[in-house]
Amino acid sequence: MRAAQALMDRSPFDLYREGHFSACLAATTNASSIEERTLHVRALMRLSRHREALDAIARIDGATPEEKAKLSALQASCHVLQGAIGPARRILAGVRPQLYALDVQFELSYAQMHVAWLQGDPQAMQAALDAVDVSGTPHLYGRWLYASSWVAALRGEYLEQLRLLRRAIECFVSEPAAYDISFLASATRSLVHLVREIVADDTFEFAVRTAESIRWTEDLETERFLTFRGLAWAHALRGSHEKALQYAYFARDIAPSVMWITACYADQAYLARMATENRSADALLDHAIACAKETDWTSRGEERVALLNLAELVADRNPATARSILDIYDGIAVKIAPGLAFARDLRLRGMEDYVRGTVLAAAGDEAGAVELLERAYSTFSSIRYAWRAAAAALRMHAITREHAWLARASEAVADFPDSSVANEIRKKAAVSDDPRFAALTPAQKRVYALLCEGLGDKQIAQILGISPETARNHGARVRAAFGVHSRAALIAAARRGRATA
Repeated sequence: MRAAQALMDRSPFDLYREGHFSACLAATTNASSIEERTLHVRALMRLSRHREALDAIARIDGATPEEKAKLSALQASCHVLQGAIGPARRILAGVRPQLYALDVQFELSYAQMHVAWLQGDPQAMQAALDAVDVSGTPHLYGRWLYASSWVAALRGEYLEQLRLLRRAIECFVSEPAAYDISFLASATRSLVHLVREIVADDTFEFAVRTAESIRWTEDLETERFLTFRGLAWAHALRGSHEKALQYAYFARDIAPSVMWITACYADQAYLARMATENRSADALLDHAIACAKETDWTSRGEERVALLNLAELVADRNPATARSILDIYDGIAVKIAPGLAFARDLRLRGMEDYVRGTVLAAAGDEAGAVELLERAYSTFSSIRYAWRAAAAALRMHAITREHAWLARASEAVADFPDSSVANEIRKKAAVSDDPRFAALTPAQKRVYALLCEGLGDKQIAQILGISPETARNHGARVRAAFGVHSRAALIAAARRGRATA
């Protein structure tokens, strides 16, 4: 009750700036002033209720030419965010920005930037943003920096995007006039997802501090979920597995949909695997797979990426199940909303290639796997996504046995020395020149790798598509090659780093 009363005592403009958009809507439902009715439209837009926002704009009358121009900008942006370029372009073509004050010019330029974003044209985006100079106006400049970061993203310049996002956040936080918690939350979430894999000075620590300091509201809960989910991965890649799991559990508790809950189970399985908690990882993985098969994945959002994570995780254990998860992914009937950055993200394309290649390799189609994994490695390397590049190179090494791929993997992950991938690379490098390992046949090497994971003959046979007897025979030859007499002794040697492939 006290919290509700406190919100009622706030002005609509304070409610909006602080992220209480639902309360702002309630406070402006019967507003008479154009300013408050425009604020009502903005609150609807922040809640992604673009159709309602368009209806609200249509009901506003008595606006001055300048107010009409600002509403036209918001109207155009609503159309773009619904995927409709034509109406947005027609609206903007009828407005002459130079006739109006700086803030109206900026809103019109921002809407033009939205149109160019949907067209996938970074040059036009930059031209729209450069059409008006807001560098001396803090409450506009923060948004300008944030929008500029997405120009960099569309160009695949993710390090530059990271730099611009940090500057935008610093502007939102340090300039009282620029403070806008919605933009702050969105910029922080985007920054967190970049620092997961890109190392840039102290930006990881900066992102963590910012995420923890934001006064999250109920209307920003999805942004909070995506931010804390990203922090879980970022901590895991830096070897902080306990902290990673804490963030992952918290994210699951606030997951905004069944799809995202399933994604959280997949995350937890992946993070447990990274922490070498294999039994927990397997249990979580089984649960995530069961949930995935029962979930309706019809969504225009980015939730579907959880299926790629699942397929990758299960591929080495059960290629057929991995293939079935990919079939669910490929069978999603709706495309990702064109207004989302995820729709044209190079990282998604790289992830698709990487997972499809991983599944093909597990199923024995090494030629097809090589083509996809090589392409994934090239994509991740080009955008400085170190951990994924290393993982792709490691997969290539497993297929080709070419030392060059191991060297590429080691180089890619140099900034993440405490990650699970880095540990695996070090173990493989330690044994790559071991004559005992070199003497094994390709089939024996595959059995050896699975033995070192603690798998039994039946599991190995199922994964490799061979009979249990063949698996036992290969295992016996592997133990003989290393001079040990039991699976436990081989695993102990592997864990000491003396015999890990």
